Amino acid sequence: MKISENPIYLSELSGICDKLLGKNGVFLVTGASGLIGSCVVDLLMYANQHCKSNFKVYALSRNLKKMESRFSYIKNKDWISYIAQDICDPLAKRYHYDYIIHAASNADPKMYSLFPAETLLTNIYGTKNVLDYCVSHKKTKVLLTSSFEVYGHIDNADYYSEENSGITNINQIRSSYPESKRCAELLLRCYYQEYGVNGVIARLSSVYGPAMTVNDSKAHAQFIRNAINNKNIVLKSAGTQKRTYTYIIDTIDALLTVLFYGVPGEAYNISNENSIATIAEVAQTIAEISETKVVFDSPEEIEKRGYSNPQDCVLSNDKLRQLGWRGQYTLKDGLEHTIKILMEM
Repeated sequence: MKISENPIYLSELSGICDKLLGKNGVFLVTGASGLIGSCVVDLLMYANQHCKSNFKVYALSRNLKKMESRFSYIKNKDWISYIAQDICDPLAKRYHYDYIIHAASNADPKMYSLFPAETLLTNIYGTKNVLDYCVSHKKTKVLLTSSFEVYGHIDNADYYSEENSGITNINQIRSSYPESKRCAELLLRCYYQEYGVNGVIARLSSVYGPAMTVNDSKAHAQFIRNAINNKNIVLKSAGTQKRTYTYIIDTIDALLTVLFYGVPGEAYNISNENSIATIAEVAQTIAEISETKVVFDSPEEIEKRGYSNPQDCVLSNDKLRQLGWRGQYTLKDGLEHTIKILMEM
């Protein structure tokens, strides 16, 4: 069963479709074959079918076959068009988009380690190309997906709010990801100030869900893959660092909230206050759901190079909540749904 046919997933889309009731517009979704982008497309297509919406989506990714396979369920071909290109290439100016969700980025720690230069350049040049398009299309509103990693290291902070700014170690190639996300954010703010580009920033927490890619090397993604294959959950560190985890349905609901109602030039943390845990607690929760065990192993060298800052990083969502957003899924709820959906695929 494909994810687009799964009754649990469809029910989840239905639960957040109300804010799209009767809305219309043309969307460009970059990174459309990834976890974030693909689920945004799913929601917009669901809204067309069930919420009297009228959205046209241009889905952009380097891999045309992957997009066509992922969205093969869309029978009305007027609803979606595919753009197969590298986001580092300029966007065609002839298309008109009302909204852009820019989610194209390396989002895999192993990729940061193997391809740090490409990771950095994709985030910077990709964002520049999106913003250059918006300079000549002033009515377009763009949302940049950023990351909790932009905060770097901050001493004595229980929660990270949007005004905080920490330190990253630029002597490590692993910093290619957070530093380029910082640069992308600043670039958006510069384009807003200098050219009047209507843009907002969404700083994602640790996002998970059934549409995650098979190559995702994040710890929680590896735990989930082991669970659906009835293997023990392998923890390759003490797992004491605390993170905010946000289920994909809550995430895309929050992204659209920020896109529609966020203040231009501002950043918003995307996080659920009911889904905070250490990596070890995530591993244990997944083990309990899948009736497996947590075991410990040593990481490979390439895995070590991809590891992020080991300190706690819990995101405050006060600013997001002021826009009216509320999370629906606890960590256990989201993990249970993820594992059940994946086991039925």
